[in-house]
Amino acid sequence: MKQGLTGWQLFMMSFGAIVGVGWITVLGRWLELAGPGGSVIALVAGALAVVVVAGNYGLLATRDQLNRGGEIQAVTATLGPFAGFAVTAALALACVAIVAFEAVSAGWILTTLFPFIEGPVVYRAFGHDVHAGTVAVALGGTVVMAVANLRPATRTARSQNAVVLLKIGVTAVFVGAAVFAGQAGNLQPLLPPSQGERSTVAGILALAATMPLWYAGFNVVAQLAGERTASLPPEMIGRLMRRSILAACAFYVAVVLAAASVVPWATLVEAPLPAATAFRVGLSSPILANLVLLSGLLGIVSAWIACFAAATRVLDRLVQQYSGRSRSDAVGVTPGWAGIITLAIAVVAGLMSLTGRAALIPIVNVGALCFGLVYLAMSLAAWRHATRVGEKLRAVGGAAVAAFMAGSVVQSAVAESGWYAAEIVIAISWAIVVVALWYSRSKEMGRHASNKQ
Repeated sequence: MKQGLTGWQLFMMSFGAIVGVGWITVLGRWLELAGPGGSVIALVAGALAVVVVAGNYGLLATRDQLNRGGEIQAVTATLGPFAGFAVTAALALACVAIVAFEAVSAGWILTTLFPFIEGPVVYRAFGHDVHAGTVAVALGGTVVMAVANLRPATRTARSQNAVVLLKIGVTAVFVGAAVFAGQAGNLQPLLPPSQGERSTVAGILALAATMPLWYAGFNVVAQLAGERTASLPPEMIGRLMRRSILAACAFYVAVVLAAASVVPWATLVEAPLPAATAFRVGLSSPILANLVLLSGLLGIVSAWIACFAAATRVLDRLVQQYSGRSRSDAVGVTPGWAGIITLAIAVVAGLMSLTGRAALIPIVNVGALCFGLVYLAMSLAAWRHATRVGEKLRAVGGAAVAAFMAGSVVQSAVAESGWYAAEIVIAISWAIVVVALWYSRSKEMGRHASNKQ
């Protein structure tokens, strides 16, 4: 009998995908927008909002809509083939973008821990220097993850368990140090004063709008649901998602308050790696600072593992949909295609990672837009399957979260760089490609139908 993924393994894959390295690289931005108090408010509000979305996933799981393709199966069966194809394309872009994000972040963290591997500047991208060492780490790490992804899902899940448990242990050390050595005065003011046209409330709302992305890893469970052990009932899928979101919220809140309590938080706004800077400066402890970076590195690995696993399954579904040869037992990757699909993901993500740190924010925003579309489609699918008033209201709430998320990302990108912002150009270009692929597929399917008549 084939061994499947346990509930614990699915939880760890989900939690590990959520708490990657973003909290290390963007903590300064969080504090700038909302301060420590506002960041906590945004984190909790974001978690509760995404729990609503996860509830829609849970509803669809109980209706047997996630067992053979996750979101793709649910949306295709409920909203039609084109909606399913669009969701698959959005998931593919988001997953590959996150794989690239982890690659770039790995180079950044490792060269901070070990400056000697940074190497010389080899070129500039978007006005920023790109060093040989960071490129080598990004590409080398992507290759390692690609090879590791070729193993059975249960072996990958066991590796994830070890990485996430080690990350939690390392994080507990520096958070514990902050509890004993931090000062409440460093957290003041809890909310930043209004700046120019942006009020304090506007800053908290702007941060809250990005939160669905920072909790987005929960939906890895949807892609792996069909590979779970037979003893795990469908009702547990939604619960595992919600538990991973709430656990991630507790993790984020702990590290925000820990970093902001050991040094006046306003000094961290411009720091390149604020969490590590806080412990290096506030407690004069390079060891604790390096533990922060090690936690981030472990987070990269855990998110890398989970997102690469999800990416292979999503891209496999995209190929199936385009070719018109969807499998009725779509569990795992199509036999014989695993190597090709894994190589394709590694190549695309590797090329994206060559743009360096300057691409991190556009990558995050592209992912947010894609997940917003997916959450919206899943909420609409949940509405179709809902039979109770509470289920209908949750579907409406999920749709509102998705629309708010996508709209806020577009507004923020346009405000920063105009309509020619990189993320807007990428999203529009990918949408054109998707429509062209669907048109091409439709013509090909029509040709085959005519030949059979």
